[in-house]
Amino acid sequence: MKQHACIKIAVLFLLPLFVSCAINPVTGRHELMLVSEAQELNLGKEEAPSLTWEFGGHYKDSALEPYLESIVRKIWQNSERPQLPMKFYVQNTSLPNAFALPGYVAITRGLLSSLENEAQFAAVMGHEVGHVMARHTAQRLSRMTLQQLGLAIGSATLQGIGGGDALLQVGALGSSLLLLKYDRSQEIQSDRLGVKYMADLGYNPYEAMSAHDVLQKAVDDYLKRMGKSRSEDSAISQLFSTHPRHEVRLNEIQSMINELPPYRMQNDGIFRKQFQDATERIRRINKIYYIYDEAEMHYQKKDFRTAEEKVKKAISLDDSQPSFHNLLGMTKLQLKNYTEAENAFRSALSIDSGYQPAHYGLGLARYFQENYREAVAEFKKSLALYPDHVQTHFGLGQSYFQMRQYAEAIPYLRNFAQAAPKHPDIHGLLGICYEKVGEVRPAIVEYENQLKVSPDSEMGRHARKRLAVLAPMIK
Repeated sequence: MKQHACIKIAVLFLLPLFVSCAINPVTGRHELMLVSEAQELNLGKEEAPSLTWEFGGHYKDSALEPYLESIVRKIWQNSERPQLPMKFYVQNTSLPNAFALPGYVAITRGLLSSLENEAQFAAVMGHEVGHVMARHTAQRLSRMTLQQLGLAIGSATLQGIGGGDALLQVGALGSSLLLLKYDRSQEIQSDRLGVKYMADLGYNPYEAMSAHDVLQKAVDDYLKRMGKSRSEDSAISQLFSTHPRHEVRLNEIQSMINELPPYRMQNDGIFRKQFQDATERIRRINKIYYIYDEAEMHYQKKDFRTAEEKVKKAISLDDSQPSFHNLLGMTKLQLKNYTEAENAFRSALSIDSGYQPAHYGLGLARYFQENYREAVAEFKKSLALYPDHVQTHFGLGQSYFQMRQYAEAIPYLRNFAQAAPKHPDIHGLLGICYEKVGEVRPAIVEYENQLKVSPDSEMGRHARKRLAVLAPMIK
């Protein structure tokens, strides 16, 4: 698995030799910038697969997407860096959010379904485009580089998850969200840019305030359905951790509007009806996803029968969503109904042949049936779509291990170990692989790591025995 893009850039620029200044395209001022525009774009390209699957994959609607993209593209072309490439996506998650990286702009199904008109959508997208145009991601990476920070991807999330449980976790694990965590001054600057873009394009800039009201309500409704508070939900707490308090933010936006030069609205400046008509289907389907979200919560609580019942209800209401079939497949795996699981995953892929979670699910089904060669084939399809999916790396490593292809297993297991260094078996598995290919020193290191993590497990006892044999060999 490739190293996280942030770490690559950070390592590249650790030496003072590379310290340089650049003119910010928004402010026109010189500022310390260790990331070039080309590297920004490369970062967006590298992070796109992770962000895609961390937010549920793309929600596909051939009628809706061109309409929304045309609005985003107008904002982009009216911005400070219109020459940059741009792709727009709707992300298939109920979590109300929107984000952007260089070349990549997205809004989630949950937030889009809550917005009331085109002007509010333009406000949200203008804010996110502002982050890109003001080079906020590049600023964040430059600061991280100067502080010599690294990112430990997914380690906290996966620590302590056992072999089978780790393979069966629903949802992506990654840290691309850290790239989207901006400080308060950056949030205010993006608000200001978003308001400016709206007014320039003929939208009512006061709808930026309404959009924030909608976001707050959408978040509260989402958390209520999830049975959580803002402090309990990590994604929500990250989203709002550096945002100004809601009332303060509204006052600041009002001030920004007051400072705008004269502007002229197109028609009513809101465009409610055409937006409502275009989003009617996704709003209807979004309500069905409430049932899916319940099913996923029951799955996480290991109440697989209830999860199965709930997701079947969602499928009965709309069978066109690959995520519904995929979750059914995961519940069937947990209930050891492997044939039914495979059928569910294939249903998902018949709707979307590029649906990464279903390829991963098929890999699991083959793995648990001890058909390791076909498991490898499916896991590789999963990895091609989502190169940073650590569970797929673990599945590949485990499959090669079971096939006694230890050299092939090592890189995948090593990648998983980097993401989950406290997994109870991973270091022992790596120790066995290294020993089998004749690499004694790495085997000793991994067996020693196993004893640090889980000394009293079966794998820990194996590691202790092997250390007693191998350690004298290198003295």
